[in-house]
Amino acid sequence: MSYQERNIVVYIVSGIIVMAVYTMHMQALFEAGLLESPNAGVEIGWSVLKLIGGSIIATIVVTILVTIINAIITKETDVDASDERDKQIDLLGMKVGFIAFSVIFIGIFIGLIFGLTTTMAMIAMIYAMWFSSIIESVVRLYVYRQGF
Repeated sequence: MSYQERNIVVYIVSGIIVMAVYTMHMQALFEAGLLESPNAGVEIGWSVLKLIGGSIIATIVVTILVTIINAIITKETDVDASDERDKQIDLLGMKVGFIAFSVIFIGIFIGLIFGLTTTMAMIAMIYAMWFSSIIESVVRLYVYRQGF
């Protein structure tokens, strides 16, 4: 597995872990009734700040652990440099991720027309950003695996 592929897998795994923890946190807020109160925006704002911080920390920790484990197992110390192909793959992934986010974003606004609450719409947008970044990473990994 190449350096870029390993980093993509690390990003996907850490993203799934962070969003699982975030989902449990939001479930607790929902069960406590805090997402239906007048201060729901404050709760969502704080939860997003925690999500950003947790995501950064989790990605760094998982990347370091995977790099150490990989270096021990494979005895590799070289880091692959990025080239034009990597940039093209990144652009393709970003394009697909942007399209996915745009479709979900429009879907959320259609949901608002049919009665989706603004609180749930804000939470859905957070999940839309996460889901589109996962789609972007999966596309990049797929293209690397196809030998583009």
